[in-house]
Amino acid sequence: MQLIKLLIADDMDELRSNVRRMLRNEESIQIIGEAVTGEETIAKAKEFQPHIVLMDINMPDLDGLKATEVLAKDCPHIQTIMMSIQGEQEYFRRAMKAGAKDFLVKPFSSSDLVDTIKNVYSQWLKDRPDIPANLTTANVLTFFSAKGGVGKTMLTSNIASAFADRNKRTLLIDASLQFGDIAITLNIPSKRTIADLVNSVAIPEDITYNAIERYIMTTPVGLDVLIAPREPAMADAVKPEHIKYIIEAAKPVYQYIVIDTPAFISEKELSIFDVTDVLFLVLTLDITSVKSAKLTLKTLKDISFDMNKVKVILNKEVPSVGISKGDLESGLGTPVYSVIPMDSETAQTYLNKGEPFVLKEPGTHLARAIIDTAERIIGPKPKPETGKSAILKIKDILFGTSN
Repeated sequence: MQLIKLLIADDMDELRSNVRRMLRNEESIQIIGEAVTGEETIAKAKEFQPHIVLMDINMPDLDGLKATEVLAKDCPHIQTIMMSIQGEQEYFRRAMKAGAKDFLVKPFSSSDLVDTIKNVYSQWLKDRPDIPANLTTANVLTFFSAKGGVGKTMLTSNIASAFADRNKRTLLIDASLQFGDIAITLNIPSKRTIADLVNSVAIPEDITYNAIERYIMTTPVGLDVLIAPREPAMADAVKPEHIKYIIEAAKPVYQYIVIDTPAFISEKELSIFDVTDVLFLVLTLDITSVKSAKLTLKTLKDISFDMNKVKVILNKEVPSVGISKGDLESGLGTPVYSVIPMDSETAQTYLNKGEPFVLKEPGTHLARAIIDTAERIIGPKPKPETGKSAILKIKDILFGTSN
């Protein structure tokens, strides 16, 4: 069964906490958010696109019945399960009339909750055989280098910004926990950090997207960012299991999760590698960087990492330095996925401004190379409508687009 994305809507903290507890060990169901009012439920359902909303019948500002009616009309692909302490047939009838797919009487057991969610989801799939192929969770893209100074953070922040600029819902995580530079690279104030997030929960299993979103900072282009701790000493609070639960909780909400990592491999980095779909190994054409990359590839093989997931990015490429791209591919035994040219002036200027140059100077060779890399991963940016006349649009439909 595909991962079922669930939104909990109830104004009682205790009920929402109990539902989280009941579903804690249910790997096929992922809680992606919580809401306490009817209006908030509708807004979050439209934003997060859950498969199922677990909706209390009585909520502030807009009751569950009216909220269900709105969702049934505006988002018919989202299924609603109604909850109530009232178990009379009249309540069940009103819930079904509003558009709910099932009804749970409080208090209910863990097995009743899980069975109801799975049954509603299974019936939805049965009615919509075209849907499963489109159900995906975020691709996790990790950027790593065993050597500092290769421009990995600048590359990571600009690629993630290019994703967001192309309307891809993207979360950028600065997992360089001691000395992360994503915040300063994107000019983000360190008001809320990943350390604050993990300190807000009693145990890692309590990390849901609802908890995560309170600590996310968003850039002007719409890129969500979870920044590194403000001070190196705070990094110890973030354990490998925290990272695992953060990524798993965010995957149903985003299309891409981009992770910047430090220049070493510890248990925390291994926990990231375990859930990574593509590992971008960043290096430059100096001999120490090449040596570090070669050792990294050997280490990944030794830990039985899927080497098909590894893509090499040559950053700060300059000609005539004694090592060519061909030499690099031969020495590493793997092709170079992307080449990013050296342009210190553009990179340094926009680093000091705290702005992504892919957005501010997209015509430069540096920005163009990074945009090409981003589009190779996610596909090209949709072209704007050209404003064709009605007759030309009809011709396109009938005969194909003319040149």
